[in-house]
Amino acid sequence: MSDRFALEWREAGGLTWLQWNGAGVAAAFPTREGGVSQAPFASLNLGLSVGDEPGNVLENRRRVSAAVGVPQERLVVPGQVHGTTLAWVGEAEAGRGAFDRETVIHDHDGLLTATPGLGLAVSYADCVPVVIAARGADGLEFAAVHAGWRGMLAGIVEQAAAALARRGRLLGAVVGPSIGPCCFTVDERLRRRFNERFPGTAGEHNVDLWACAGRDLEAAGVPPAAVTIAALCTASDARFFSHRRDGGSTGRHLAIAWRQEA
Repeated sequence: MSDRFALEWREAGGLTWLQWNGAGVAAAFPTREGGVSQAPFASLNLGLSVGDEPGNVLENRRRVSAAVGVPQERLVVPGQVHGTTLAWVGEAEAGRGAFDRETVIHDHDGLLTATPGLGLAVSYADCVPVVIAARGADGLEFAAVHAGWRGMLAGIVEQAAAALARRGRLLGAVVGPSIGPCCFTVDERLRRRFNERFPGTAGEHNVDLWACAGRDLEAAGVPPAAVTIAALCTASDARFFSHRRDGGSTGRHLAIAWRQEA
């Protein structure tokens, strides 16, 4: 990885997160530590749709926003459905989904923007969060994508990258913490589907979703040297929430991406 695309651990306000800095775009992937939620959501649950007390979630979101430096009222959160629908967002969408479930960008799994000061957020607890940076005619643009296995097969990562590429030049991307090939075991039918779509990414009983994301990013035109894979498995690393490991009763992370203004 070049110095232009740095991946490092950061701490502030009792929180810990992995941060990617890529050519003017940053992305934060918090751990589950440092929040106020109680088990099974302990403790930095950032999801409003899992049964946690809303007041706890909003306090957790406030803490994350303060730590990474993106105001909560500038976040934009989609209502994810494991699909491939993308939305360009701007000033009119600032704050949507940040404080409640009703105002999310409904039925979308990827957001794109060229607007300074906005923080794009996607929720995950094993699914793959991907952030893509590009330079368009009017400056930096970026996408934040939620890719479950269904969305991965359907091509949401490549579609988001291609949407940015149509407007300019792809600069880099990061594949955040998510379920790794060590833990994403699948049945024979799904294994075959992945090997047809992404040859060589499925083993005898498992699939490497990180490799799948990398393939689609490079196919869309992201330079291979500028694709960063965190290689942190949410299912095997207790610092993260995992839907699979915890039997569906667990919290959610938010990956947050924003432009780093000079």
